[in-house]
Amino acid sequence: MARRWLLLLGSTLADDARVRAALVALGELGAVRLLAPIRHGPGSRDPRRSYFNALAELECALGRDQLVAALKAVEHALGRRRGQAEVAIDIDLLACGQAGSWHADAHALDKGEFAQPHTLALLQAAGIAPEGLARD
Repeated sequence: MARRWLLLLGSTLADDARVRAALVALGELGAVRLLAPIRHGPGSRDPRRSYFNALAELECALGRDQLVAALKAVEHALGRRRGQAEVAIDIDLLACGQAGSWHADAHALDKGEFAQPHTLALLQAAGIAPEGLARD
């Protein structure tokens, strides 16, 4: 049975090519849909760094833990190395789509993802109200 996942992608590289490559790679896992235009702006945790960010929906048969492992594999394949100054690609799981609504992922809530300006801007551009996300 296919599930819908809400993903936040980000990169500090000079252009959005890695974000676009990640979207293509995610297509190997299932159907991917970009929900808002890719945005470029300062990072919320470190405003000296600028990020390209995207919000995407992935529909696939993977469960949460399998998906997280697959996202890490995509990051690694596209050059993500933990501890490096540059973030080649970061893919965060924000929510799972269930019964016509989004349910916020506990890890994303713990990290404060929904309080970040870039996340809020992308959610707004996609027509998703953060306050409307179910918090299980």
